[in-house]
Amino acid sequence: MIPSTVQPYETGDETTVIWKAGAKEIKSVFKRSKVEFSLIWVLDSEVLCDRIKLKAKDEDWECEIQAMTKDRFHLHVLPKSENSKILYSGVVTKKTGLFSFL
Repeated sequence: MIPSTVQPYETGDETTVIWKAGAKEIKSVFKRSKVEFSLIWVLDSEVLCDRIKLKAKDEDWECEIQAMTKDRFHLHVLPKSENSKILYSGVVTKKTGLFSFL
């Protein structure tokens, strides 16, 4: 899903997502093999439903988040200028550590 000449299922690579939401901005990092995209997202309008559209602050990417549960959501990321390349499309799940119950 990170734009490349080889399909991800051919190489066995997985896309990992690190998603950190703060009060003023949302930061994310997408990794596949040795390729990494670090993006800061901004919200252009009020949130009026369970779908949120964000635009990357200094990049060509935009994303749509569909709320699912408190610890997982569906994320679809593609360029604003071209819809044929997808950076990520799938479910993002909150990871909890081994001692998260303490």
